[in-house]
Amino acid sequence: MGPRLIRALTRFQQPIFTLMRGRLQGPPTLRLWTVGRKSGRERSVLLLYLDDGSRVIVVASYGGHSEDPEWWKNLKAEANCRIWSAARGSESMVASELEGEEREAVWERLLGMYSNYADYQKKTSRRIPLVALSPASSD
Repeated sequence: MGPRLIRALTRFQQPIFTLMRGRLQGPPTLRLWTVGRKSGRERSVLLLYLDDGSRVIVVASYGGHSEDPEWWKNLKAEANCRIWSAARGSESMVASELEGEEREAVWERLLGMYSNYADYQKKTSRRIPLVALSPASSD
C-alpha cells in the first residue's frame, strides 16, 4: 500500500471513526492530533494503540515505507499532542521514542496485538519507531 493510498484510507476512516464514537472492531484505535511542523496547522490521524498504564504506545510503521509518517515527523518537531479514544477519552500527551530493552519488550506485545507490524518491518530498512504518548503534566 503506497503513501497516497494510506492517506486516502485515513481520510475515509476518520468520519467513520467519529460516527461510531471510536468503537470499531479490531485492535484499539485512537485519534492523534499533532501540529504540522511546516504549516503550524492542527493535523489528525487514526492509529492503533497499545494501552500501557497511564501512557499509550503507537507505531510509526507507515505500512513499512522507507520514510517516517508525517505525524511522527510532526511529533519530533513538537512533542505535545492530543489523543482521543473511546476507552480513554480526550487527553493531552507528550511523545517520546522507546529505545533499548523497553522497546524490544513492547515490540513483542505489539506483535501479539497486530502481527502485520512484523511484515511492515521486513519491508523497510529503517527501524520502525515505537512512540510512547505519556500524559502531559498539569503544572
